[in-house]
Amino acid sequence: MTEVSGLVDLHIHGGFGIDVLTAEAEELDVLSRGLASRGVSGFVPTLVPIPLDDMRATVARLAAWMAVRNEGDGRGALPLGIHFEGPFVNPARAGALHREALLDGSDEKRVAAFFDAAGSFPGRGVVTLAPEILGGLDLVREFVRRGFVVALGHTEADARTLDRAAEGGARHLTHFGNAMKPLHHRDVGPVGWGLASEAVTLDVIADLHHLSADMLRLVWKVKGPERVVLISDAVPAAGLPNGRYPVWGETLTLRDGAVRNATGNLAGSAVMLDECVARLASCGIPPEAAFRSASAVPRRILGL
Repeated sequence: MTEVSGLVDLHIHGGFGIDVLTAEAEELDVLSRGLASRGVSGFVPTLVPIPLDDMRATVARLAAWMAVRNEGDGRGALPLGIHFEGPFVNPARAGALHREALLDGSDEKRVAAFFDAAGSFPGRGVVTLAPEILGGLDLVREFVRRGFVVALGHTEADARTLDRAAEGGARHLTHFGNAMKPLHHRDVGPVGWGLASEAVTLDVIADLHHLSADMLRLVWKVKGPERVVLISDAVPAAGLPNGRYPVWGETLTLRDGAVRNATGNLAGSAVMLDECVARLASCGIPPEAAFRSASAVPRRILGL
């Protein structure tokens, strides 16, 4: 397996003006070098839901670039796989994901078309899905069978459904607390379930916009350093100055460290992983432990 020793970002859509959905090899090298300059040695390019024909072309382009990347090639951080954030998520918790591109597991032909479009690529596949959608639990098992890391997110699932998803092999939560049903005292949902389940890891965006400092401290206290992963969820506007940027067919506004869409909702983040480490440490977490949550722990989840 690939050896990476620095920071590892499990969830990143781009940065420095580069969008992994559309970037050619030269642009991907710019992104990789930019990440390396920030201490990131490995990353998982993350795709939002798009039409399957477009996804096929995107995956093929990424796979061709990944196939010629090697450790020490001087081209920056290494791609370690591809993360599909959707399309199998709950429309009610889609967040910034485009609802028209979402799918469920009820149509075997559409599911087969997704896997055909996803094709094959170097490294490890990661998928974020909602287990409560039609056919969701079958999808969990199928992705696990295909060797994917299955993360639960963009979800309104109840604890029983989440238990069944974990039994099927899904033991991680995507951007904990965001795009999921909040905690309720009679229905713990994914938030309470994720905190209480010892076998479950979760990732957080520690930009202090997606989660407050108090919530980050609570997550850390309950889950411990070996079950919390830092991600950036950086979008192409990350690393750029305040302004308005075209991303995923819409205009996103970057202001005061946060990226928002036209409705005012957060749409990914504007920070890189090294900044997330620093901001988590600013919440009182030991810096060495914060660094580990963005390096050794994500490597372990990927099987590196």
